[in-house]
Amino acid sequence: MLFSEFVATRLNDVSDRTVAHKAITSFLASLVGLGETSVENQLGVWIASMIDQGLSLSSRDRYIKKLNAIYREYCSEFGADGNPFDKVKELRGLEGAVCAKQLEAEFSNLEKIFDVLLVDAKTRPELAVFLYMLFNVTTDIESVVYLTTESYRQEFPQLNDVINIDDFHHSRKYVFDLKQSRKRKPQLVREVMAGIELYLRMKGIRQHESQTVKLILALWILKARKTGVKLPDIKGMLDVIPEEFKYLRFIQSSDLTDSEKLMIKHRVAKAFSPSGKRWYALKIRRRFDFEYFRKLVEKNLGNLYDEETLFYPYRQVTSRVDKKIVTENVPVIPDVVFFRVQPRNVRKMDALVRSENIGWIFRNSNNIERDYSVIDAGSMALFQRMIGIFTQDMKIEMTPERPLSIGRDVVITGGIMEGYRGRIYDIKEGSDVRRIYIRLSDRYFIRAEAAVDEFYVKPIEEANTINA
Repeated sequence: MLFSEFVATRLNDVSDRTVAHKAITSFLASLVGLGETSVENQLGVWIASMIDQGLSLSSRDRYIKKLNAIYREYCSEFGADGNPFDKVKELRGLEGAVCAKQLEAEFSNLEKIFDVLLVDAKTRPELAVFLYMLFNVTTDIESVVYLTTESYRQEFPQLNDVINIDDFHHSRKYVFDLKQSRKRKPQLVREVMAGIELYLRMKGIRQHESQTVKLILALWILKARKTGVKLPDIKGMLDVIPEEFKYLRFIQSSDLTDSEKLMIKHRVAKAFSPSGKRWYALKIRRRFDFEYFRKLVEKNLGNLYDEETLFYPYRQVTSRVDKKIVTENVPVIPDVVFFRVQPRNVRKMDALVRSENIGWIFRNSNNIERDYSVIDAGSMALFQRMIGIFTQDMKIEMTPERPLSIGRDVVITGGIMEGYRGRIYDIKEGSDVRRIYIRLSDRYFIRAEAAVDEFYVKPIEEANTINA
């Protein structure tokens, strides 16, 4: 029997109000997702977790003594050799200089200004360097400063607006426009770090030891812990352990693959900035025009606004008025404005729209409690490209009719599946035929695959109209 299993069997033998019960539950909780490993490493992760959670040295010592007593019982019953508790003595006596909770309070200002930071980084390349290092959890600032456009990989949607690959051209060598060819490396790196430090200091963020690199690592570790990344995985991601997280140096790091590291990076990046900006749409009332709304947003949400925030496409219409040729701009879809913001900022836009009684933001259904409707980025890009080649034979209008989509209740009106009813849960594009997988029964959830011509797939309400 493994020691962790033996500890779990003792849980029912102690009262839930005792120190022993708290020690056992704390130990078992630290092992979740850890996998098979030595008792010594299990103890290291457990003690490091207690330090990370801010437990005092005296409380940790009481917990460790209780678990040590259980280990002696385990040895007497199963004959285990040695005592791994002797090998974690240095970690046991370690005082957490700054635990994660304290760091969270200290750096809470970063979360408050992060949206502003993303906007400012568009025009201040040293801030773009800071964000790139933060998301990639790298300490090699020189390599980032001299990162070339050829080696850059667009991995984080949060940085798409900060680092716009459309701005890359054959004569541009470096990702960050820092005038690299005019300055020596040591001087340029110092200037970049000084620019970052000054910006953060002006925003009320105090830095430890006046070192930007250690600040970045501390911020990343804090966010990683907040999102549930395990301590061994965090250590496996880092080349340097900041002094504030010294306890991580005493545990065994996870052996992570490149794909696993990238997944963790994305997970933490999402904690800083949910998933980059997304497209939404709002309906404005007829008595308001777009220019009035644009100025209102710029005035009240200036920290979120830039020239790409709002999209209200026009087309030019030429007509003859009193023997004169008149050209005017006509909205492609009247009274519907598209806007692009971080998911966390949609409510700010909604509050502004409501307070001025301008209109409403589209939601997933006609219910104020439902989530805001997110427009697929790929569909929006195709739409914008189409607008760019707009011709008179194109017809674009807003329609209440919903397309056949995932989650739609349908009935098959012809072909080999005629008469079947179900709900579309997946659609695979083909040439002329969509291969639709239909859930035949809400009770059995059986998957049935059949090639059905889209002509025969009708929404339930439409099929009823046809039959009538």
